[in-house]
Amino acid sequence: MDLQIEKCITTNRKLPAPMVAKLLSYGHSLTFVLLDLKLLEEKMNRLGTEKTAASCLSGEELLRLSRFTSPKRKREWLGGRIAAKLAAARLLEQVESEDNSVDWYGHIIMVDKNGRPFLSVNNWNPASSVDISISHSGSVAAALAVDNGYCGVDIQKVSEQAIKVSERFCTHKEKKILQAFFPVGADNQAIPLTKLWAAKEALRKASLLDSLPGFLELELIEITEEPVYKKTDLRRFVFKWKKPAGSIHEICSVAVTHIENYALAFTVRHFTAD
Repeated sequence: MDLQIEKCITTNRKLPAPMVAKLLSYGHSLTFVLLDLKLLEEKMNRLGTEKTAASCLSGEELLRLSRFTSPKRKREWLGGRIAAKLAAARLLEQVESEDNSVDWYGHIIMVDKNGRPFLSVNNWNPASSVDISISHSGSVAAALAVDNGYCGVDIQKVSEQAIKVSERFCTHKEKKILQAFFPVGADNQAIPLTKLWAAKEALRKASLLDSLPGFLELELIEITEEPVYKKTDLRRFVFKWKKPAGSIHEICSVAVTHIENYALAFTVRHFTAD
């Protein structure tokens, strides 16, 4: 790995991937990467965007990066791709033999017709059982890779914006659940609301539908915690997904935590899910 890129990875030993998988009751492999976009920006300023990107992206990806005019958007997009490639490479090391391994920068992140990212090598999906998800907010990019499932990751910087737009994603009933579990004053409501926002965004990314479910179709019904996870602030948000087809509902779990000033959410749905 490029040592300069490696320095951009944010390590958090208190939040190991197996712990997230266990909380989600997911029995297959799961890996995730958090990447510091400020450190990546320093590298881009020092070496130049093109040189930095050339060591990480394919020709097709470089072309797409060149279409962004905003330096901020370029940094976010590049950081998300790097994080996803690293997460996918770590996952493939676990599920494939060494003969089939590919260096992390050899992977290509493409998108389907709905803009959902997927893993490819030379325009060919090397592991149809591997799914990836990408998110970024503020100065952090996050990526999740899973084997034998559909995944969603979302990271949101905590801000008062979550309070201002809460009616778009949080019902009165859900607000009462949040207040019961996170008994904070009115001036601290941004933290639990941002956690709910991130959790619902992660679920939407894992839906695999042409039309993403609305925020209010995903109903928070419970928040649980286990003593072993208290130091990590890792909690399970349980949702009832009210699907449009009749009265069909699906119960979904999201692992939600708080790292520095960010809410971070992970979810995985098995291949058998509709």
